[in-house]
Amino acid sequence: MDSFQHYLDKSNKAKSVEDLVTTLLLEVKKYGYDRMIFCLLSDHSHIGLSAGVGYLNNYPENWMKYYLDNGFDKIDPVISYCRQKVGSFTWDEMSSNLNLTKKQKTCLNLGREADLLNGVCTPLWGPQRFAGVGLASSNDKDATDSRPATLDHITALCNHFYLVFQRRHDGAILNNDKLENVFLTPKEYEVLTWAARGKSNNDIGDILGISDSTVNFHLRQIYKKLQVHDRVVACTKAITLGLIFP
Repeated sequence: MDSFQHYLDKSNKAKSVEDLVTTLLLEVKKYGYDRMIFCLLSDHSHIGLSAGVGYLNNYPENWMKYYLDNGFDKIDPVISYCRQKVGSFTWDEMSSNLNLTKKQKTCLNLGREADLLNGVCTPLWGPQRFAGVGLASSNDKDATDSRPATLDHITALCNHFYLVFQRRHDGAILNNDKLENVFLTPKEYEVLTWAARGKSNNDIGDILGISDSTVNFHLRQIYKKLQVHDRVVACTKAITLGLIFP
């Protein structure tokens, strides 16, 4: 049995969430990572959990308290970059691709001072939900393996962790009759995306080269599909369903 299959089997047989975390940590330790944080970056109503950073973690307690007390979860560049990615990425990649604010740089620097080094983050996408796993090393700067093939393996490990976490959570509600079969046309997608960005009907018409009445027509069709009565609720529900990403 290869190591990945062994990981799958052991994860599936985990008796608790804590066992599941331990299984993941044992696997990523092979690449030098000994710190892990699991964040729910959107509400997970299907298992009765609200969004929150650090739902499960073995990060230093004093760092997590300082991080949350100072509102770093609201500006963390790793989270911002995570929302735009699919596979695992390093903090170094993120830092080189984002124009970081002073507070964001402070957040990263203080994290390093807390011995969170060589960071890697894996976005975890699902229907109507979004989460992420962060990994770090408490050892010297070059102690980890972050080659592309390794990052692909970490992506697979973390996605299976996320799958089993949801399966095993006591509050899971996964009945198919609760799912919604909703889709938007390309034009409805454009109209609602701009509406979610705060644009007025007139602005949307100018951007898309259509009349106000056409914008209103598309919005009425959207309201009907989503079974709502105003644009704010329509935008919120569409984001929750993963129909738009403003």
